[in-house]
Amino acid sequence: MLVNGRTAALALAAGLLVTVPSWAQKVSYPTKPVRIVSPFAPGGGSDLMARTLALEFTKDLKETFIVDNRTGGNGNIGTDIVARAAPDGYTLLLTTNATIVINPQLFTKVVTYDPVKDFSPISLVASQPFVLVVHPSVTAKSVPELIALARAKPGTLNYASSGAGGGAHLAGEMLKTFGGVEITHVPYKGSNPGLTALVGGQVQFMFVAVLAVMPLIEQNKVRALAVTTVKRNPALPNLPAVNEFPGLEQFESDLWYGLLAPGKTDAAVIDKLYNQTKVILSRSDVKSRFEPSGTVLVGSSPKEFAGTIRKDIAKWGNVIKVAKVTAEY
Repeated sequence: MLVNGRTAALALAAGLLVTVPSWAQKVSYPTKPVRIVSPFAPGGGSDLMARTLALEFTKDLKETFIVDNRTGGNGNIGTDIVARAAPDGYTLLLTTNATIVINPQLFTKVVTYDPVKDFSPISLVASQPFVLVVHPSVTAKSVPELIALARAKPGTLNYASSGAGGGAHLAGEMLKTFGGVEITHVPYKGSNPGLTALVGGQVQFMFVAVLAVMPLIEQNKVRALAVTTVKRNPALPNLPAVNEFPGLEQFESDLWYGLLAPGKTDAAVIDKLYNQTKVILSRSDVKSRFEPSGTVLVGSSPKEFAGTIRKDIAKWGNVIKVAKVTAEY
């Protein structure tokens, strides 16, 4: 029995010698630069959120966090890069529900990543409504008037989106279905290029994240007609929700920004990034940067974020089915 006890003690000591360096590595993260992939074009809401987090992480964690814009494929290219990256915490993804929830259900022939298995959720960072905005030359001053205009001139109104299959595209398809109108979708590689086309008059209207479009609304370069969430947005209290109008009661669409890592990333790294994200989002200067635009800063836990992803996959799957949305890029 004495020999067995001594053997067990030696085995335990050996195990500790193996595990201590691994534990030390976890708590010392990061020890080299970290890349945050943004799968959309610079200047949009996703890019702004990624750059804010990168700046704050760099200050807090004493290591460089850089934003790497990998655009294309409606965000699928950058998202796929992270899905295939080493699960070591040095490649992260700041994306929207478009690439995690919607695209895998629309682009089934080209999306190769699994939105649940291939990612480790860190935190749901923020959420915000889309705003339906029109070019100033459009005569419609309300959603019913826009629908009436589209019915009077079928097939002549074009709407931009940040990419085929994203939430903004689906919002346009819902308007098309619920309003019974013929409108043409024009996808762009991000919200910023889409807004440029809208301001330039190449398209007539657009559903776009409030964070990206608020400066243009304030400068009267576009005219806002409604928000797409269930309730009005505090930043635009006089702007109605689309679902306030007859025939559009079931209309709802929103956008969220989430931070994720490749699947199977160590839980200690995930927790460290989540806890720091929560600290960052509680700062008054960060709040003042985003909340006036109608953005709601969230900072949910990894478990809560995983639940949101699963729930939204079911929700948007039903929208795609009911609206009979198809998409290509």
